[in-house]
Amino acid sequence: DVAYRSFVTVLKFYPTLFSFDKSPYFPAMRILISLIISSTMAFSQFGKVDITIDDRLLRASERQEVSSLKDEVARFFSGRIWHEDYQGLNIPLHISLVFQGVAQKGGLKTFHAQILISDGMDLRYFDKSVQFYYNSGGSIQYDPVIFDPLGSFLAYYAYTMLAGYMDTYNYYGGNHAYEQAREIALRGMASDFPKGWSARVQLLKEITGNKGLREARFAYYVAMDLFDQGKPDAALKEFNYMIDGLKKVVYGFPVGRMQYFLKAHAKDIAHKLTILGQEESLRYLADIDQFDASFFGISPRE
Repeated sequence: DVAYRSFVTVLKFYPTLFSFDKSPYFPAMRILISLIISSTMAFSQFGKVDITIDDRLLRASERQEVSSLKDEVARFFSGRIWHEDYQGLNIPLHISLVFQGVAQKGGLKTFHAQILISDGMDLRYFDKSVQFYYNSGGSIQYDPVIFDPLGSFLAYYAYTMLAGYMDTYNYYGGNHAYEQAREIALRGMASDFPKGWSARVQLLKEITGNKGLREARFAYYVAMDLFDQGKPDAALKEFNYMIDGLKKVVYGFPVGRMQYFLKAHAKDIAHKLTILGQEESLRYLADIDQFDASFFGISPRE
């Protein structure tokens, strides 16, 4: 992943091909990545999928019906290419599924559950309205046109998680994946299993509309790459872009997802900004409301 990201960074800043200050999107970069990575890798975007299932509220017979679910969910994420241009990302997934009960809908036995899905870092989503039927004798299916309660639900989060990573490789690079997730959610709203889908449409609206956080996350990864390449001045410029993005979040959006980002990367941010002599930036991060200043080794202002 380090080599892959470093390669992407070189492409981003190759002066004869890209203009970072002007272009919000790098089509040439994406083409080059696709050609080179596809020639050397044929891996899914998702790596290890760690799944825990709490089925204590199910009857013994119902537990038996979903006994294969854990393996099938892992296979669903890892067994396919979700985006041709971003292969080999090896994104880890941590999924916790808690069954809430069973009901009958249209002659089908439907399971109700809550799910927490994360990458173990700053991307995490809690969904409390999952409703699906499950055939223990078959694999989980996803078709972009035909809605399936479970397959479409998992695909929605596959694209949402992938979009979060694509945003760190390219400026607003996750737009297309977010739109694919949105199309799934709209199809879900119009299906016979609409529960929870309007909330998922709203979630995407909040994520994509929080441009400050998306810009901050992108700038952070670019800054880290540049710093590792021995380019402190360029890295500092990107860290300043990161701070600017976080300020947009503080002034206009809920800070929860920003806190996930800061807590996941606080150690690296503090280390690099300290080396760069950016005490004012460190103090600003420590001053952010509700944030634990100890992560940055500095006390908030009185």
